[in-house]
Amino acid sequence: MPDVLEEQQDSTEKLEGYLRTQEEELRNELLMDYLYIVRRAAVQLRGIMKGSVDEEDLINQGAIALMECLERYDSTKGAKFETYAFLRVRGALIDYIRRQDWIPHQTRRLGKKVDQAYMEMANRYMREPTMEEIAQYLEMPVEKLDQNMRVMNNSVILSFENVLQGIAEHSIKAEPVSMDVSIRPEANLFEKEIKQVLADAIDELTEKERLVITLYYYEELKYAQIAEVMGVGESRICQLHTRAILKLKIKLEEYMKG
Repeated sequence: MPDVLEEQQDSTEKLEGYLRTQEEELRNELLMDYLYIVRRAAVQLRGIMKGSVDEEDLINQGAIALMECLERYDSTKGAKFETYAFLRVRGALIDYIRRQDWIPHQTRRLGKKVDQAYMEMANRYMREPTMEEIAQYLEMPVEKLDQNMRVMNNSVILSFENVLQGIAEHSIKAEPVSMDVSIRPEANLFEKEIKQVLADAIDELTEKERLVITLYYYEELKYAQIAEVMGVGESRICQLHTRAILKLKIKLEEYMKG
């Protein structure tokens, strides 16, 4: 632990020095020191980049965003550089993935229809609709709906990431940025409310959905690894993940709309 603390202190001192001098050598050292921020953001987005965006390209985009953060960061506004950089890098990666336009328009339309079908049927029956019921509502074979789930999974996750990014940028803004509760109590309250909304939404998931979310986001396991843990097929994990994310997204959107 002391080594980690020393490394953090060293990076902080380098950052302070760079902000004063703008020395290129210090900037290059800081890029290496904070490259873990880029990798962490990329790991969080791995579910929507698989097969559509090259990981190395994503890392390069994140490094460019990190460099811009070093140029624009203002330590007088209160936010830690790590917090500021993570939000900006993550937002840049989401924008890059979106620009690739890798989700077929037909899948986008189907995703919206599934969203609508889920909400209408959940309100009608006061419970979670099954895949068979959603397929019947959409007048399509359940096999066809299941086949589209993996691509829809990417679409749903990207949409959910957009919602989270919007919330994060609303909570921590660049003008002014401050993590001091005494200065920005409304931001602290908003953050607590969002965490509570998300926690409540996770509690409402089925046991299997909660397990998938835990293994995917907290343990950072891949679908194949989760499938092995749960003793089911990888396509079933994809289905559970998509349904869980869809539920969380709807809850957050309902909260944001007031």
